[in-house]
This record gives sequence, C-alpha cells and structure tokens, in this order.
Amino acid sequence: MRHTIAKGSAVLLLSLTAGCAYNSDEIQPVNDTMAPYINMRQYEFYTEVDQPLNFSNIGGYDDIDGMLPTRVRGYIDYSRPGDYYPSIVCTDLSGNESEQVITIHVVESGQLPVPEVTETPEPTPSTCETGTDPKKPCSAVLNESISAYHTLYAGEEGREQCEAAYGEDACEVIVRNDGSFWGYGAK
Repeated sequence: MRHTIAKGSAVLLLSLTAGCAYNSDEIQPVNDTMAPYINMRQYEFYTEVDQPLNFSNIGGYDDIDGMLPTRVRGYIDYSRPGDYYPSIVCTDLSGNESEQVITIHVVESGQLPVPEVTETPEPTPSTCETGTDPKKPCSAVLNESISAYHTLYAGEEGREQCEAAYGEDACEVIVRNDGSFWGYGAK
C-alpha cells in the first residue's frame, strides 16, 4: 500500500510541476470587446402543445474564442398554446454577450401552419465575375480562406489582436473574393 501512495504522489507532483513550466512573460492578454455572432437564419418557430423545441443546433462564433454554445433565455410554456418571445444568447469567454429575440408559436395539436410551396428560383448570375470565385459575392470571404486558419480576426484592429496572441509571423492578411482586405488569420 505504501508503494502505491508514493507512486501516486510522484505522478501528482510531476503533473503539478509540468503545468508550471512556461514563461509568464510570453502570455499576453487579449482585449476582447466584441460580442460573438449567433449563427441563425430562422427567427420564428412553430410547435404543437407538449412538443418542446430543440435549439442545440444553433451555435455562436467569436473572433477570439472560436465556436461557442448558445442558450435560450426567457419563458416558454409548451403545455399551453400561445406566442412566446425568448432570446437565443451567446456569451464569449470575456463576458461579451449577444442576444437574438425569437418568436415561438405553441399551437394545439393538428394546427401547425402548412408551409407555402414556392418554385425554386433560377440561379442568379454572379455578382463578382472578376473575383476568385465567380459563383460567390464580391464581399464574401471564401471557405477555403477561412478553413486555412484556426483563428480569424476581422478588420484592421484584428492585426494587433492576432499578433498579440500568436506573434507577428503567424498572422496573415485575409481578403474577400474580390481581393479587398477583410482581416487577419492565424495558422
């Protein structure tokens, strides 16, 4: 038994000292004042009585913290018909918060509205024929550009944030489809 305790103590001591093996001068805090984005396309929802909605597929994104979870704030009584106006909320690690009010219509069983059937529109011609990808708008940052970086910083102020977090050599300019400046990315 004594051998097991000594062995466990050595592992614990090694773990504690390994966590302290960094130079605190190298870590620089990032001043994050921007609220995260909430990724939503729909703001009005219908459901039948006693059929709670699941909002776990709605996420948030922060330029500093990356992907973030969201939560629902507000009152919804799924046991009685009515209109409810809760919010989808996303808070980043610096405490900045975004909030998007949504509408939930709780209706009696069998009373869900029938969606209108519309014809699929013809594809619109490109809005950026001189861009890198003529199928995308000029102002879009192409997915290939976004996926090449693990952290993105929008705007000119993003340069300082990126360099403070990753160093000058790790930050590269990110451009829109038309070649205009968008921000910075760290690989």
